[in-house]
Amino acid sequence: MTGSIENALNLASTNHERSIRVLRELVRIPSLTGEEGEAQKYLGTLLGNSGAALTMEEPDIEAVFERFPHVAQYPTHWQHDLILPYAEFPTYEGLQSSGLEPVLNYAGRPNVVGVFKGKGGGRSLILNGHIDTVTIEPTDEWTREPFGAEVEDGRMYGRGTSDMKGGLLAGIMAMIYLSEAGADIGGDVTVESVVNEEHAGNGTLDLVRRGFTADGAIVLEPTNNKVAVSHPGGLYWQVTVPGRPRSPGARWKDGALDGVSAIEKLPGVISALLELESKFNAEATDDPMEQGRAAFSLVIGRVSAGHYETVTASEAVLRGGAYFSPVMGDIGEVMAAMTQAIDEANAADDFLCGNPARLEFLHHDDSTRQSPQIPLAVALSNALKERGESGDVIPGPFACDCRHLVNQGGIPSVIFGPGTIAQAHKPDEHIEIEEYLACIEHLIAFIGSWCNETRDRSFEDAAKEALPV
Repeated sequence: MTGSIENALNLASTNHERSIRVLRELVRIPSLTGEEGEAQKYLGTLLGNSGAALTMEEPDIEAVFERFPHVAQYPTHWQHDLILPYAEFPTYEGLQSSGLEPVLNYAGRPNVVGVFKGKGGGRSLILNGHIDTVTIEPTDEWTREPFGAEVEDGRMYGRGTSDMKGGLLAGIMAMIYLSEAGADIGGDVTVESVVNEEHAGNGTLDLVRRGFTADGAIVLEPTNNKVAVSHPGGLYWQVTVPGRPRSPGARWKDGALDGVSAIEKLPGVISALLELESKFNAEATDDPMEQGRAAFSLVIGRVSAGHYETVTASEAVLRGGAYFSPVMGDIGEVMAAMTQAIDEANAADDFLCGNPARLEFLHHDDSTRQSPQIPLAVALSNALKERGESGDVIPGPFACDCRHLVNQGGIPSVIFGPGTIAQAHKPDEHIEIEEYLACIEHLIAFIGSWCNETRDRSFEDAAKEALPV
């Protein structure tokens, strides 16, 4: 390890208060999805002052849909979230005709990219993270100020601490200390702070479209500083079930059932979805990264129906989500299987066959399948082992922007960062400060080795190890 890398590590280890202060400042800037602008300005200033070549550009949603029609999503906003359903894939034309563009857009929501130029001859790297966070609701379940960044018993509390301002700043602070130490870095390091990862992913997707690439990428999502590859895909869905409204006195007409409550038809629809889950999970796989994990995990999260106790419900709406293994096929195949399941439920019911339930999707993520032996994962694992960590390479437990870097960008990528997904999206979200500080040093050591390594294999050869889903 070169002396300047050692100097950067010394800077990180002797500036804990500084690293904590910067994280506290960022957590105290609310950056709910749709309102990322102020936090992005803060990070832009931080990166610009650190010597990075800075760009700040709003995602071009029309261009994203044109380039990636099967994975592009409608923009989302925490106050207007998952409000534009689609039967197959979302389209830019669908957004235009919805009348929702005034709230579903990227005005004032730029991506921030800081490029730290290397001296040449080494491998390049992307450090990617999202600045947006989910809502703080339900606020009455927080015991601490959601944006207070309070520190207690070695933990910092606040929305975004684990998901994922801790990881994003670990990457930025690693580059700041490397820069201040005058570390010799061969390859370029690109830091990406993206908007609208939550329920969209268009921030990273637009950077892929614009041509930002590297020999490898680290998505700084929370993994407790473990190296993760091959994450599942995800879906948000809804089924609208019709009924025929009638009061008790009119439910039966001339001895025949006339009033049908949509609620009565829910069991058949639910059974069809659960049977699909069982069918998917009965299929065996020999993929070592998928052993012990369900191929398809279906969640039925909400149901709403009816408007008055003495009339049969004219409509019921089921809403839920699903995760699916990368061995199951691409996102289109999974969506088609769910559509077929609802079609079969309709055909099996006398009422629904003429008044069909309707499946729509609210968001979808493609899965990512990579070999645990891609050079990036092996190199990061080895760097962690040299620092006394286990270095285990594990399957990623959640969908994230890694999918766009791998599937659309062809960039071998891993998920690695401080914090835990168990803290994401919940009241009293927190991060272990020691884990955050350790991640900064892990990244400094890894960047010093990865970016100074001669490219003994072409970028294209490494990318081929990102197996197709």
